[in-house]
Formats: sequence, structure tokens, C-alpha cells
Amino acid sequence: MLARKQSVRGEPILADYGPDESLNENADIEWVNKVWVRRVLRLCALLSLVSVSLNTTRTFEKHPPLMAVTFAWDIFATLLFTAEMIAKMHIRGLITGETPYLKDRWCQFDATMVFFLWISVILQVFEITEVVPKFSYLSILRAPRPLIMIRFIRVFLKFSMPKSRINQIFKRSSQQIYNVTLFFLFFMSLYGLLGVQFFGEMSSHCVRNGTIAEKVTLNDLAVPDAYCSMDKESGYECPQGMVCMDLNLPKSISGFNGFDDFAHSFFTVYQAASPEGWAILMYQAMDSLPAWRATFYFTTMIFFLAWLVKNVFIAVITETFNEIRVQFQQMWGERVQIQTESTPQVLRGDDSGWKLVTVDESKGRGKAPRCLQVVIHSAAFQVIVMMVNVANAFVAASISFVHDERPREDFFKTYYFAEIGFTIFFDLEVLLKIWCLGFNGYIKRSLHKLEFILAIGTTLHLIPDFFTSELTYFQVLRIVRLIKASPVLEDFVYKIFGPGKKLGSLIIFTMCLLLITSSISMQLFCCLSDFMKFESFPEAFMSMFQILTQEGWVEVMNETMLRTSKTIGPLVAIYFILYHLFVSLIVLSLFVAVILDNLELDEDIKKLKQLKAREQSAGITEGLPIRLRFFERFADSPQMTRLHRAPSEFGVPKVRESFMRQFAEELPEECPDMKKADMPESLVTYRKKPPIHLLSSPSKVRNAASLLKKVSVTSIVVDSNNQRLLDGESGPVPMAVKGQKQTQKQPMRLDRRFSRSRSMRRSVRGSVKMKQTYDHLKENGDMGSVNAATSGRSLHDFDIKMLQQKRQQAEMKRNQREEDLRENHPYFDTPLFVVGRESKFRKICQTIVYARYDPRFRDPITGQERKIKYKSMHNLLGLVTYLDWMMIFVTTLSCVSMMMETPTQRVMNTPMLQIAEYVFVVAMSIELTLKTLADGLFFTPKALIKDVGGIGDVFIYIVSLVFLCWMPTKVPPQSSTQLLMLLRCVRPLRIFSLVPHMRKVVCELCRGFKEILLVSILLIVLMFVFACYGVHLFGGRLARCNDPEIKSRRECVGFFMRKVFVTKMKLQPAENDTYPVILVPRVWANPRNFNFDNIGNAMIALFEVLSLKG
Repeated sequence: MLARKQSVRGEPILADYGPDESLNENADIEWVNKVWVRRVLRLCALLSLVSVSLNTTRTFEKHPPLMAVTFAWDIFATLLFTAEMIAKMHIRGLITGETPYLKDRWCQFDATMVFFLWISVILQVFEITEVVPKFSYLSILRAPRPLIMIRFIRVFLKFSMPKSRINQIFKRSSQQIYNVTLFFLFFMSLYGLLGVQFFGEMSSHCVRNGTIAEKVTLNDLAVPDAYCSMDKESGYECPQGMVCMDLNLPKSISGFNGFDDFAHSFFTVYQAASPEGWAILMYQAMDSLPAWRATFYFTTMIFFLAWLVKNVFIAVITETFNEIRVQFQQMWGERVQIQTESTPQVLRGDDSGWKLVTVDESKGRGKAPRCLQVVIHSAAFQVIVMMVNVANAFVAASISFVHDERPREDFFKTYYFAEIGFTIFFDLEVLLKIWCLGFNGYIKRSLHKLEFILAIGTTLHLIPDFFTSELTYFQVLRIVRLIKASPVLEDFVYKIFGPGKKLGSLIIFTMCLLLITSSISMQLFCCLSDFMKFESFPEAFMSMFQILTQEGWVEVMNETMLRTSKTIGPLVAIYFILYHLFVSLIVLSLFVAVILDNLELDEDIKKLKQLKAREQSAGITEGLPIRLRFFERFADSPQMTRLHRAPSEFGVPKVRESFMRQFAEELPEECPDMKKADMPESLVTYRKKPPIHLLSSPSKVRNAASLLKKVSVTSIVVDSNNQRLLDGESGPVPMAVKGQKQTQKQPMRLDRRFSRSRSMRRSVRGSVKMKQTYDHLKENGDMGSVNAATSGRSLHDFDIKMLQQKRQQAEMKRNQREEDLRENHPYFDTPLFVVGRESKFRKICQTIVYARYDPRFRDPITGQERKIKYKSMHNLLGLVTYLDWMMIFVTTLSCVSMMMETPTQRVMNTPMLQIAEYVFVVAMSIELTLKTLADGLFFTPKALIKDVGGIGDVFIYIVSLVFLCWMPTKVPPQSSTQLLMLLRCVRPLRIFSLVPHMRKVVCELCRGFKEILLVSILLIVLMFVFACYGVHLFGGRLARCNDPEIKSRRECVGFFMRKVFVTKMKLQPAENDTYPVILVPRVWANPRNFNFDNIGNAMIALFEVLSLKG
């Protein structure tokens, strides 16, 4: 805290974003600095934005009185802001003084706004006196006026922070955004140049024979218009009676897309990468040139520009947002934790035990009897309310409209009475809770506030005049109460939306941005006559919002460019591209950053989750899989052995073979010679032949028995002490005691030597109480103090050493259980219960299966790092075994051969495809056979079928084998043969199971299944709400006559001539020709490919809306 105060004192403070709020309010304060004057000026700024939004020629034609209203208000606001400017110049000084007016940036902004206000007033005077004609280009002078809204916004951007900290934030964030922008421009320029080289000018169209290129008309084109190729070996070939001709039309007619030069190519690449209309451009290129060029160019462009760069922008914006949040936390302290409970809870105990209960939960503040208060808090009451809510949702979604000439109100007759019953039930619920809890106690909880608002809204909704109105929102929002039924989903929703301040502020920022840009665009393009998209503010707002959603924004830009001159057209394109770039990459990325920040966990919870993730990644588990625990159900049958009798010795009974292996050493070759053990522990040889009398007595070997016992006992004691230390059991554990000083210079260390003693099998099974001991372990193995003040470590400060020790202990226990099973059950770890555990045949199979490339970056003798070129290539070769590399190659070739299949070119009638199929099945048969013989099929530790990947491999093999043996010649639809063909498409998933990195990605995706499921449920609930609203409000209302001149259903009869779409080019028919038409009958139907006639079609329509397409 002291350091923070010193840093603040030494640096200037930014008290506000505005200059007027930084002045002190004293007794001699000037009138421009008074609070009420500031508020009036802010209100004038807001009303000035409204005034300029109404100031268009088309708006005045629709509402003539607005011309006088806006003129009067602009004069008043201009005089008021001018007076403020003059007063501040007098107080501050114009150029000289402490804070001169012209040296302050916000004062310069205010003076600029006053200048444009005067320009707007003078221009409107000329318009009223008709000196300036209607739809004049001079309206562009009003375009900067909407920026006055910033004066209204900046009051909400108050914060106090050192200027150096602000400069640091802007410097780091601007550097990151600058780098990712260069990254984006690099790929844009690269694909712009590639487009010029790959495609060039694509202007060949199919036209009628005898057409002159300079006099081509709309009637000369094919219906619909088609691009073609001059080369008959590639591209589209025109039908009979038409010829492919190069039409050199101006861009105002043919359109601005193309790869004629770098500028047009850059412009086209940005449109395609948005991604908007890229598929149409790709098909045009495929019709004009060889198909492989368009396929390669556009697929890679979508991958790099539309996916990669966009996600990089999102990552950078998210990181910048987190950096700003961290800087504010360092300045102001940690953020306040959100209270998840609306009412406090206390710990209370009774005969049944202790539990957390809400304060005053047992006794309400209302006047209802005690029994009713118990009822409303019971689980049965909550379940009944939820069941009724679910029934209401089903009834609301059951409405279906049919276009059978019945009035729309007839479909609501039955539903209206059902809605009356549901509304009465929920109103009684609200009244009962108010009676039991009192109104003040009831309204405190946010859930009760929602219930109260819904009860009032649905009651008003029952009025017949309001039943099919917008009040339907209250009825369909009842299903939101079901989120309360799932605590996990409720907590997830609360984390996403949070307290609403950050997300609400971002929504307000986006709306203000839309208002300002819509008003600016309206003033820029309202001078274009007969152009409806910007003729008034509502149309301009919808056009800019359309660009924000990236749906059809290219059409808005192209239509605007076509109505401007050639010199202004590029500036219009730059304007729309910059706006689209800002809103699509930065504003939408801010939404992602805010939601991720809301999902940010508290530090303690994050540490615990990180610890759990580390434990999972370390593979800490002591239990064996179920397929291995299968052997524990059988009686133990260990392998026994008998020692050969030595001369003059008595017979020895059978003992465990594993026990004898600890004291005997098998020689590679049977020889009659005695061999002295290399290890001091191996003092007895393992003989199977009769002993040989030696010249010298072997008693020297026997003398080592006492040394063997001493070493064995010492090893057991050390292991026991380590185990008791790890398990936290009682005993002489070397731990520091609080208040006791250590006299040794060297701190006590935990012995990391885990002995290979034979008696370790039973000693490792101990307690799992480890937390109390691990809190005192340091990372280097030293024993720290118990006192937290001395050690300086928090309660949850786990380190890598603890994880390593815990993992080692779990591995020891797990391995020992496997050793027990291996010793007590002869068929354990025996592939197919036939192949011997230690057989040479199995070892040969294991050698083949596990053979892999070893790069050996370090010298095995000296240990120094070797200088090897292309280390990444060596690492790639050593990524998997040779057998897996072979199967990756074979699987890839098999997938390529599957891609070559067509309806006429099948595996059944194509020898090359059959060869690829046979090679895959034979190779996979060899692979699975080798892996089964080496590691077993199911009941072995490293079995082939040990996880989902193994099951998938066997499934793919069985499907491929059945298909190869069957090889059906006919594949009828919806048959078992077609199902088998579909199951063959799972074959590429083998690569995911063979490559470790891909397998890891799939595992991480599966780990996030819970969060993905919660997001999906929330999405479906919200879609259901809006779908029900759409059914109630728009159901049966989208039908119209296909003849645009007919407005009523009764008149929609007979036939009419309808225009046929030919091309997007702005070509006109010839002088004596007409637009191509066709005779069609009049039909009263929905002309669109979506409707809200029932809940299913409404959900599909909303899915289309969410995809931002259509």
C-alpha cells in the first residue's frame, strides 16, 4: 500500500476524460463549471445527435414540421455551445496561461464540434431558402456532427489512475494490435498477389451466337448468366447455340469484384475472407479456369484469413482486456467477489446434524399461517411449480398454423383458455409467496422480482386486444424459470452474464457506436436519390447493423459504390471496409473477452483446479482397470519351485519362485562353475544341475549372510520411514516443531531413494493422509517449518515436488498390485491366454511393435548435446513407432482412394480402388495381430482394447473386413448395405488414435464436454423462447401473393408475367426488347424458405439466423 501511494503521488493523475470536470467547485466558480450547466450541456449534446439524425431530405418530405424543429434546436444548441467555448477561453486563456484552451485536446474537440454546428446551421438556412437543391452533396458537411455524442459519453468514463500506467496499457495493447494487423495485412497482400497471378481478369460469359462484345445487352446472356472458359479442356463449356466471349465491361456494370489488378484483388480478397460470397467467387473461378486453382486458393484463404487471423484477433483482444483488468486490480486491489446468495446463511445444528440454513427461512414476515410457510419452502411445492411451467411451455409450443383460409384468431381459441388457467396458477403462486414472506421480504430476491414481473405481464397479456401483441414476451419467458431447476446451469448462466455491469456497458458502447456510425453514414449517403438504405435514420441504422452482423454487407457496399462517382467509389469502399473490420474483429472480440472474464475463477478455486489438472496429467491413480481386476475374483495360484538338494543336506519344501529370484541369479548359459555375485545382495546362485565339489571351500560366500541381513534390514527401515512420512502416520517423522530452533546447519531432507527391496510389496500400502505432511515439503525436498509465518507458504501452495512424490507412490502401489496379480495368477499378462509371458515369440512381437526411431540428441558416453541438423524432422520421426508410421501412411492412402470414389467409379468395379482396400485391410490385420500377440487383446495391462481408441480401431477393422468380404455390387437406399458404406467413412478417425498430438486434442475436447453441454442447453432454452415468440407473433402472417401488385388474398388468382433473374451485372435490355419474363400462376404462399407456422420451423429459422447466413 505504501509503494502504491508513493507511485501515485509522484505521477500526474487523470481525474476524468473531460476537461470541465477537473476544475474545483468553489465559491467563485464560473457558470460554465456548475453542475447543472454541465448536465444541460450533456443533454444538449444528446439532443443534437437526435437533431442531426432527423436532418435528411427524405425525412423532411415525410414529416415537414421537423425541418423547423431541427432548425430551431440547432440554433439554440449552437449558441449555447458557442457561449461555453467563449467562457472557457476567457477563463483558461486562448494560448497563454496554465491550461490554455487551444492546448487541451478535449477543448479542441469541443471547438471543432461548435464549428460544424455553425456549418450545419448555415447549410440548413440555404436549404430552407432553396439556394441549395435537394439531395445535394453538401450534406456531407454534417457528417462529423454525430461525434458530439462523445461529450455525452465521456462523463461515464471517469477513473483515477497514474498517467504512466495508462500510457503503459495503451503502449502494450497498441503494440499487440499493431502486430496482429501486420499479420493480417501480410496474408491479405499475399492472397491479393496470388489472385492476380492465378486468375487475372475473369470476364468471359456465355452469349448468343452473333453477339457483338461492344453492344452486348441483357437479352444476349444465358439464363442464368454463366462464366465460361476459352480453353475447352478446363472450365465451363457453353451450351449449343451460345459461344464463350470476353466482355470488356466497365466495373460499374460488371461489378467491383475481380482479380484484374492488385487493388481489385485486395478488395475481393477482403470480401471473400469476411466470409461473404466467397463460394460464388470460387465457382466463378472454377467455371473460368482449371478447377484446382480455385479449390486450392479459396480453401487455403478461408483457413488462414477467415479462421486463423480472426481467432488471433480474438486472442489478442482477450489478452489486452485481461491486461487492462490486471492493471486496474494492481491499482485498486483485487476485484470484489460476486455474492452467489441473495440472502445470508448461518450454520445451525439440531438432533439430525449441522446444516446451512437461510436466515429467517423457517419463519416468514408475512401473515400467512405457519403451515403455508412450510409448504412454499418444501421441495414438493417447487417441483409442482416446475412441472406446471414445463406443461405451459409444451402448450405454448403446440400451436401450429395452416394456410387454409381460416382467420388467424381461430388457432388461439383453445390455447387462450389454457393460458387463462396457467396465468391464474402463477398469479396465485405470487400472491401466496407475498402472503407468506411479506412484500418486502418477497421482492428482495432477484428470482422473485422476475416472477412478479412475469405475473403482471401475463395478466395484461390475457386482455383480448393484447393477446397476440408484443406482450407475448412475458408468457414465453416463463421457461427461463426452469434454469433454476439445475444449480449447475444456474451457476453457469450467472457466470456468463455476471452482475451485468461489464456486459451491459459493452452493449451500451456497441449501441452508441451504431447510433454514431448510422448518423454519419446517413449524412454521407442521404444525397443519393432513389437509394433507400440511407435515406433516413431507421434505414441507415438497419444497414449498419447488417454490416455488424456480417450478413449481406457486401451488397450494401456495392450498391452504395454503384451510385457514386468513380473518384468517390474507392473512398466509399475504404469507409465500409474499415467499419466492418472494426466491428467484426474488435467489437465482437470484446464480447468474447468480457464473457471469458466473467468465467474467470477466483484464485483459490483456480489453484485447486490447476492442482487437479496436474494430478490428472501426471496420471496419479492407484486403482487398476476393471479388466485387470477380473483376475482378483479367482483364487491365488502362485508358481512354486523346489531347490535341488545339496550333499549332506535335508530336503527343502517348495517356495515361491518370485522369492527365490530375489536371492538367485540366472546365468545366460548353464555352466557347472560357481559364479560370484556382482551385487552384494545376490550371494546365492541358482543351480539346476548337481553341485560340483570344489577344491576350495565356498564358506567365504556364506560369510556374507550377515552383511546381507544388515543391508536388507536397513533398506526396509529407510523405506518404512519414508512411507510413514508420506502417509502422515504417527511415528518418529523428522518434522520441525513450532518454537523449536534447528541446531544443525544442514536442513533435513526427504530421502528420495526408493529401495528395490523385496519386502516392499507389503510396506507400501499405507494411509492416504498426505496433505498435512505435504504442506511442509519444499520443492527441493527440505522439511519446512509448520508455522506458516516462518515458511511463508499458504495452505494451498502445492508444488511440483509434492506431485512427483504422490505420483511415485501411486505408481508403486499400482505396479505392486500388478506384480501381485502376475505372481498369483499364471494367466495374467498372457496374450490370448496362450502366448507365454516370457516367451521368445512374444518378445519378438514386442520388438516389432515398439521399434521406433531414436534421435539421440546427447552423446550416450559424454552426455553432451550433439549438433544435429533438422531436429524437428528427427523429432517427427521419433514421434511414433515404425509400425504406427506405416499404418498412418496406409490409412492416408486408403482415405485418398475413398475420396476418388464416385457414383460410377466404385470399389466394386475399379481395380485400383480394390487394391487400396486390400492393402489397408491386410496391413491393419498384421498390425492388430502383432499388437495382440505382443500386449494382449483385453485382459492384459497394455491390451489392444483398453480405451475408446482401441475399440474404434477394432470397429474400423471389422467394418472394413466385412465390406471387403461382401463387396456388394448394388447399394439400395436406406438399406444395410448403405449403412455399411457410411460406416466406412469413420476410417480417417484412425489417424487421430495413431498420432499422439491429435489424440490429445480429442481428449481435451472430451474433457470440456460439460461446458459445451451447458452452453448448448442455454442456447436451446433461449432459442425456444424466441421461437415461441415468433410462432405467436408471426405465425401465419408471412404468406403473400407472388404477384407484388396484389395485396389481398381474394385477388390473388389467375396468371401474370414475372421477371426472370438473369445476372447481377447492371446490363439493360435492348431498345426494342423487354426484360425476360415468364408466365406463372398467382399463388398465395410464403415466398421465403423459412416460416414461423410451428415450433419446429421456427427453431430451424432461428438456427439459420444464428449462423449469420440468410
